Amino acid sequence: MINFPYVSLPEYYTRLLASNIQNSTAVNTNLEMYINENKELNALVKKVFKDIDPDGFLGKILSISGWTGIRNRLAAVFLEHAMTGRFPETANLNLVTDLINVENKLRHFTPPGFNRAFLLAFYAKMSLIHIKMRSDTRELTPLLIKDEHIEYMKLSKAKSVRIDWLMLQLIQFEHYLGQERLFTLLQSETRYAALFSLLSKEEQGQMMNNFMTYGASINDSDIFTTDVSTQ
Repeated sequence: MINFPYVSLPEYYTRLLASNIQNSTAVNTNLEMYINENKELNALVKKVFKDIDPDGFLGKILSISGWTGIRNRLAAVFLEHAMTGRFPETANLNLVTDLINVENKLRHFTPPGFNRAFLLAFYAKMSLIHIKMRSDTRELTPLLIKDEHIEYMKLSKAKSVRIDWLMLQLIQFEHYLGQERLFTLLQSETRYAALFSLLSKEEQGQMMNNFMTYGASINDSDIFTTDVSTQ
């Protein structure tokens, strides 16, 4: 069984990752307003971007770093905080290299400007840290994103906005059905409902629990409350 852990990720950050953000003047203006409205985020950005502007002028920070630079530094800071219990003065970008690698491998399967592949990788690494740092999580399973999982995406005929949820499905279906069987089923264009029906009741229940755990961790309830079938 796979049992993903609930990880409390900062809502103000995951909300940004779940959005369609592309570098532009208009986006930078909106992003600056969003950062200013969130005091904790504002303070954190000013702290870890002192090398760009010691006075914490957000306009300059955004202009030089862009959205991707902001995103990567904040992810590195949150990861280090999860590991050490403190926010560092500077961001160790080596901590996000694997996240960016996952995003790059999935880039061709999702529309440009979306960060949900990065969001999935961020949760995956946080889940691993969460389990390693606690002694009462022996029954929990970290989310591991392997190249074999990404290979399934090559069978897709459309790009997916919510590629994180799609990958989460594929990873679990492979665990329960096996790699060869799942690949054969996907080649024959077997739909989600048919794949889900192949699981036992216990496996179906655990899969839904994992969906709810992931949704709660990244502060995303849309998948349960709105029609996202076209995404």
